[in-house]
Amino acid sequence: MPRYGRFIKILKIAGGSLLAMAAAMALGLRYSSSAGVITLLSIQDTKRETLRVTARRLLAFLAAMVLGPVSFAVAGYRPLAMGIFLLMFTPLCMKWGIQEGISVNTVLMTHILAEGSMGMADIANEALLLFVGTGVGVLLNLYIPGSGAAIRSAQREIEETFICLLRQMALELGAPQENGAEDGAENRAENGAEDGAENGAQPAGRGFQALEQALEQGERRAYEGMENSLVADTRYYLAYMGLRKNQFAILCRMRDCFSRMESKPNQASVVASLLESVSASFHERNNAPGLLDELEQVKLQMKAQPLPVHRQEFGSRALLYLSLLELEQFLVLKKEFALGLSHEEIRRFWGEAEQPPV
Repeated sequence: MPRYGRFIKILKIAGGSLLAMAAAMALGLRYSSSAGVITLLSIQDTKRETLRVTARRLLAFLAAMVLGPVSFAVAGYRPLAMGIFLLMFTPLCMKWGIQEGISVNTVLMTHILAEGSMGMADIANEALLLFVGTGVGVLLNLYIPGSGAAIRSAQREIEETFICLLRQMALELGAPQENGAEDGAENRAENGAEDGAENGAQPAGRGFQALEQALEQGERRAYEGMENSLVADTRYYLAYMGLRKNQFAILCRMRDCFSRMESKPNQASVVASLLESVSASFHERNNAPGLLDELEQVKLQMKAQPLPVHRQEFGSRALLYLSLLELEQFLVLKKEFALGLSHEEIRRFWGEAEQPPV
């Protein structure tokens, strides 16, 4: 959670607890301070989680109102009754997945234990404490700073890093190999680092690490955005981050293919040119069919060329072709993502009525 969001949550907890206690006192409720504690526990990081926790606590309260009389009937209004109550109440809450209601409702039951009675007035008092505490928490948590701008910023950062890495890979793959097979990989790495420095980019290794971190952070922001949207459907952002994570995994496998090549085949420059084309058109709204057509032409050219004679060349060309297949999957993922969007999602998130051309 960003620092501003944490500060807002602190204000909600402090102000909300005070407001809940004041409301409970105004209603003449006994143990009014408990309403403040319930508010504190009700304020979660997202709107949807706040509503889910509230619903679970209400369900747990109903269960407590059924098990409480049984416990007090067996053991009277003594501490033993609370032990019997928890022996029944705790496993029931765990079975139903409403553990959030255990602590709050146990506190409410201690009020009844202290009063020594469980009449309608006592039940009404505890119910109102619960409703006031959770109600104030829910009302306050309807305001959570929007994360749309932060998600869009993360998207731009991710796409820029993808473009940088694709260009670096194209440069390293297309760079001439001068010092033989053994020194080729080392020279490509050095040249890539120098080119990255000249272009203001990070070296490839740090670039991959930065992209991985940006994707993790972007996915967290997308999930928080979805959880804080009660009306609008923002699952698009989470799906987008999933797409980029899958593409990142493919990019890592391509890098591995290039690093294992003992020599640079003649076809490497063609694949490098294709990588450059991908980097030049890499964008959220590119649905990739034009690039797939270009890739298919490269595959046909490679298949039409004579088979290599030497083992070293054969292995390198096989790795190059494998990287080309990975790149194809890289583009197919984006095409399927674009085709899977509804017209409303395209209009809302891409700002267009129809799918855009490449």
